[in-house]
Amino acid sequence: MGRKMTCPACDARTSSVLAAFEEGRPCPNCGLSAEAALEIDDVQQRRADEELKARLEQAIKDRDAAQRELRLTKARLQRITDLVGRPLEDEESPW
Repeated sequence: MGRKMTCPACDARTSSVLAAFEEGRPCPNCGLSAEAALEIDDVQQRRADEELKARLEQAIKDRDAAQRELRLTKARLQRITDLVGRPLEDEESPW
C-alpha cells in the first residue's frame, strides 16, 4: 500500500498530498502551503504526544493504586487467616 498524508485543511488523504508536501508544494486539492501543513502536523503531533504522556501518567498512577490495594488486601487476608487460626495452603491462595 502506498504512503499517504492527510491535508489538515481539506482532509484529503492521498499519495499526491504527501508528494506535494514532501516537495514543498501546496496541497493539490485546497492549496494549503506545505510549510503550513507541516507546521500544523507538528502541532498535532505534539498535542498527541502530550495526550499520550498524560494517559501514561494516569496508567502509572492507576497501577500504583492497584498494587497498593493488593498489598492491603493481602494484609487483610493474613489478619483473617491469623484470626481463624489456620493458614491458607499456597495452592488455595490466588496470590
